[in-house]
Amino acid sequence: MVEKHPIDLSLLAETFDINNRGDCQHLEKWLTSSYVFNDFEQTLFNQVYEKTRNDVNYFNEEELKIQLIAFLFFLADIDIEGKIKVFYERPLTAILQEKHKISVVVDCMVATPMRFNKPKLPYFFLQEFKKGKGDDKDPEAQMLAAMLVAQHKNDDGRPVYGSFLIGSNWWFTTLIGQEYCLSREFNASNRTDLQQIVFILRRLKEIILEN
Repeated sequence: MVEKHPIDLSLLAETFDINNRGDCQHLEKWLTSSYVFNDFEQTLFNQVYEKTRNDVNYFNEEELKIQLIAFLFFLADIDIEGKIKVFYERPLTAILQEKHKISVVVDCMVATPMRFNKPKLPYFFLQEFKKGKGDDKDPEAQMLAAMLVAQHKNDDGRPVYGSFLIGSNWWFTTLIGQEYCLSREFNASNRTDLQQIVFILRRLKEIILEN
């Protein structure tokens, strides 16, 4: 079986025996992350929120990256030179269980970097799309495919973290072994939810350094 676009969520779950009703303690701990913005961060956050809250549902994919996602990762302050870096539009391919080839282009990932700006060990994946779920580019399916590839490549038994977007709506996920967990919806046009999205992204740095 060779996976090509479209990647089907149900087929992934059946093929790799993914369970979505397991222990979600890793996800729950991640989602409850809490921080306090300094004055500069609060000013920037306010500007991003005011600039995007009315238009976020109307951005195309590139506008969403440039106008919102890039600023949220800047506020999350994830990058550490030589240790953690945010990458965009990177391909991932692996053969799982010695017979299932999965290839996906990741909209955004957080990984440990190699020299010359290449991701090495990926920890977090973000897929964004403008149309509704069930379309032939279901972002949740593409995200889960990337998480499965990362789990195979990392081969360390640790959770892999993910997020997918549809318009202003964000969902966060974890995959550990075959246990897949999905968060509630976070709406980026809501100030409280948008702030929590930044805090959730910021927590990634601590999670990676803990490992």
